[in-house]
Amino acid sequence: MKYFILAFKNWNHFSGRANRPEYWYFVLFSTIVSIVLMFLDISLLNLDPSDPTQVGVLGSIYNILTIIPSLSLSIRRLHDVNKSGWNLLWILTIIGVFYIIYLHIVKGTEGENKHGAPSNA
Repeated sequence: MKYFILAFKNWNHFSGRANRPEYWYFVLFSTIVSIVLMFLDISLLNLDPSDPTQVGVLGSIYNILTIIPSLSLSIRRLHDVNKSGWNLLWILTIIGVFYIIYLHIVKGTEGENKHGAPSNA
């Protein structure tokens, strides 16, 4: 849970590095929160889960609140594998999605790299 909160504390830090646990625990807790909010939206607003045109208010607010923290965390994760944050633009291509997932999975650079020292979070 500390990594989830840390991502929100560092929402405006696009430099530095984020290690694998910092990134993946944020993804885990963010997914859990999204699922819980989806069920709350369905039950409280009587939404039809099979109708994709209906929008849940709670889930939408959460998604808006997590855009910048998740973007900064992804960029810092790329810095950990000694890649520029601009590599995140590869996600706009079909094959690039797999490349970005790969970069988020691989172990970060040992010791200091051009983006600084490893994260101690």
